[in-house]
Amino acid sequence: MNEIIIRNLSEELMEETVKFISSCQSVDESFIAWLGYSPEEIKSQLMDLTPSFKERCLIAIDRGAVCGFLGIYVSEEQSTLRLLGPYVSMKNSWTEIAVNLLSALKEKIPAHIKMAKVAFYDANVNCKRMYETNYFTLYNAEKTLILNNKSLISPLKLINQKINIRYYQSGDFNDFIRIHPTTAYFTGSEVVSRLNPYNQLIVAKLDNRVIGYVYFEMLVSDGYAEICFVNVSPEFRSRGIGSVLINQVITEVFKYNWVKHIQISVRVNNEAAERLYTRIGFKEKNVIIALQRDLNVCPLGEFI
Repeated sequence: MNEIIIRNLSEELMEETVKFISSCQSVDESFIAWLGYSPEEIKSQLMDLTPSFKERCLIAIDRGAVCGFLGIYVSEEQSTLRLLGPYVSMKNSWTEIAVNLLSALKEKIPAHIKMAKVAFYDANVNCKRMYETNYFTLYNAEKTLILNNKSLISPLKLINQKINIRYYQSGDFNDFIRIHPTTAYFTGSEVVSRLNPYNQLIVAKLDNRVIGYVYFEMLVSDGYAEICFVNVSPEFRSRGIGSVLINQVITEVFKYNWVKHIQISVRVNNEAAERLYTRIGFKEKNVIIALQRDLNVCPLGEFI
């Protein structure tokens, strides 16, 4: 193998890098969660990394061309990092380049980080083998379900007219935080910080109290929307509130003719939620597995 150079991602190589990642994302065997599909969407996500993509991303260079990428998203609130990769184009040298990227990335990990996580399609056997070899363990598996206009079933109506479905307002924050799971990949504060015309939060209110919500993102460059979180207070479940919230998203999202489909994920053992989504019209596409490594128990040493 020619000498592979590992270096920080630069502005000069950004366009080539996002095209490289996009080509990997289009193949199940190299897909990694938490990044989009199109170069435009991926670039936007990398540009939003803090403190900057130069501090959070590495690339591998072979004879002047990008052949590998690895980045991290850090959640300060959760003391957790999410690994964005590795992506490697050279099949015969996949493990060597991936390990070199991971080894170089260690210097970019803040000392207070307690957990490292990564997620990818089950078909990505290279990532699965490498991370399992390096003490990452499975903590979640989710089915990705897809809904398009052709498979849309008639939306449900809200029976309890006292329940108000509307967009999130700042006064809803405390109620929203109370419902939002502390283990979610975005904390409640992070969800609120992400709100913009394309990232929206819809709440269900009863007696001036938020009893449920749905958070969704519209990825314009990728041409689809993703329902990221749906939650209802335990005492109000099995009353159709989750269904109504999802149908409200469907109504809002399909107003845009550029939206090709809506995507949602459900844990593989959550049969009740899967039945709900399939009744609405969602159909299974693939399975994403998520692995983690407790850095307090198993600090990042040398990768193998």
